Amino acid sequence: MGQQSLHGCQSKKKLRATERELTTPLFLLWCMEVGISISDLDLLTIGLVMDIWTEKGNDRTDYAYKAQQSDFDRF
Repeated sequence: MGQQSLHGCQSKKKLRATERELTTPLFLLWCMEVGISISDLDLLTIGLVMDIWTEKGNDRTDYAYKAQQSDFDRF
């Protein structure tokens, strides 16, 4: 995909091609994987479901440093 131009300005962010096109069956599979029912979808946006699914993937990530209360206090 490369870089995108917005109003004549070049963005520094390089966009990656997606691995797979998001289809309705794939979206419903993602919903099922995180425990979202069809009736729950009336209350959620597609973006929120994708954020939930992304966070599910981040659960397996090991971070080098875990923030403590003192870090939040300094913030």
